[in-house]
Amino acid sequence: MNKTTGNKISGLLGILFLLIFIFPARGEEQIYLFPDRSSAVSGDTIWFGINIFSKEQGEMSNVVHVQLDDLENNHISKVSVLCDKGTGEGYIPVPDSLSTGVYVLRAFSFIQNSNADSKLNQRFVKVYNRFEEELFEIDFPLAESRVKYEYNNALHIETEKESYKKGEEVVAGLDIPQEVLNNTSQVIITAGLEEASNLDFATSWYPVAHKSAVKLPVPVVEKNGVLISGKVHSAEDNHPVPNAVVILSIPDSIPFLDYCVSDSSGIFYFYLRNAFGTADIVLQALAKNSMPCTIELYENFIDVDRPNVSRKMFNREELIFGESVIKASYFTKLFRGYKIESGSSFVMPRQFEHPFYGEPTKTFYPELFVDLPDFQEISREILHGVQYRERKTGTTIRLLNLGGDAVFKEEPLKLLDGIPVFDPEVFAPMGTDDIARVDVVYEKKFFGDLSFSGILSIYTKNRSLSWVDVNPSTGHFEYPCLQLQKKWSFKNQVVSNTHIPNFCKVLYRNIFDTLNGTEEFGFATSDLKGDIVIRVVLVQKDHEVLYSEKIIKVE
Repeated sequence: MNKTTGNKISGLLGILFLLIFIFPARGEEQIYLFPDRSSAVSGDTIWFGINIFSKEQGEMSNVVHVQLDDLENNHISKVSVLCDKGTGEGYIPVPDSLSTGVYVLRAFSFIQNSNADSKLNQRFVKVYNRFEEELFEIDFPLAESRVKYEYNNALHIETEKESYKKGEEVVAGLDIPQEVLNNTSQVIITAGLEEASNLDFATSWYPVAHKSAVKLPVPVVEKNGVLISGKVHSAEDNHPVPNAVVILSIPDSIPFLDYCVSDSSGIFYFYLRNAFGTADIVLQALAKNSMPCTIELYENFIDVDRPNVSRKMFNREELIFGESVIKASYFTKLFRGYKIESGSSFVMPRQFEHPFYGEPTKTFYPELFVDLPDFQEISREILHGVQYRERKTGTTIRLLNLGGDAVFKEEPLKLLDGIPVFDPEVFAPMGTDDIARVDVVYEKKFFGDLSFSGILSIYTKNRSLSWVDVNPSTGHFEYPCLQLQKKWSFKNQVVSNTHIPNFCKVLYRNIFDTLNGTEEFGFATSDLKGDIVIRVVLVQKDHEVLYSEKIIKVE
């Protein structure tokens, strides 16, 4: 691999960084998060709706990051949700490892992360650990900064009666005055079991100033992708390494590869567009004088000051509610199995028919030939125009230059399942039983400011990244990109098999962008007794949030 000077590369990529996917954001964004519940049991999945407001509509982000933290601001998990026209839907699992207590959902964009004056509208949710046998007391956030939705008496929710039996169908009607509807951008309807002490959590958010975890060189507007950032350190003294070429690879049959240059603080940035799920990312750092490096990948959480809390004893109603939902969770897992929403798979649409290096000059399929035990035999018998030499001083590879009818003097770009290989001895033990195909490019190739004396790309039958983990200046990471999209709507149905109990806590949820003013909806009660809150939330075009609710009982 040939490199021009680090300054030249850095300057070019800095311009591309600004022009291609980032541009200065002048408008301040506000993000509203609407969870489907105010309390959960460990192992549940919290679903939520998102609304983004910005004074600069053309520069509005369409990616919102939602993180789950405890009250000590320890980060638990984070998801990145792709939105459309200022709204989105997502979900975040509640790990079984969480102890009983109050936790925080924080939604933010990178515009907010870059703006020190912006505030996050955080939401609180109470979590009951399903393995704890006794409940006593928890830290409870004070309501100092609470902003409550505006209750609107003109919104009418009607049901046929006030009290229902377990497993009974509920039909509800909603009436919204036209003058209110004219200023409404979205209607959110939920119905579910709720405890009285959590009503403020369900109808309020708690604004808080943030402390950016990562200082970005410019405000970032994420469009259809996620920003990946990290830092290159010296392996010897842990000092930051500037001007290192950092290569990002995602192995696949048509692999993804990109590169950038670390800045004066050793920090690097990449942008993954249209990447959904959890990506297997390989990062490699090439420093001057072949200095060994380590790579730190930022998780890009956002930090805030710890909320003020007081110690709160559980009252009788909370104890009954907590014990009820914990038992319900246990029996749900017993009868229906354990299921938690996950985004572990990875999808990234292919933009081109061929890999980033273009159409190969020649593709070889070693399995079509006689069994050969190692790569030296494969290169000798099958890979015409590939010189593979094992010497005492090391292994070298050279390719035929079709443009000059001679062999290149420099090493080609060597790839294994799309990941650059800088030590060709990695190929040495690979035989025809291991290799699915070999792409070879017998000509000079350019990729940005980098040039290569041909390409040798090997794809294995059983892809493994074990060789990556032992290579110096290399890091292998599982990185969560955009969340795989799923629908937020849900309606609890009457259970036909009466031998299987139904312990759903959230019974109905739906989002409407348009309504005629009246809407009829229905759901079935579950086998849990208690108060069911039917709540209608109206997000206004002027950023106000209105709501109305009706409580029915299940006895």
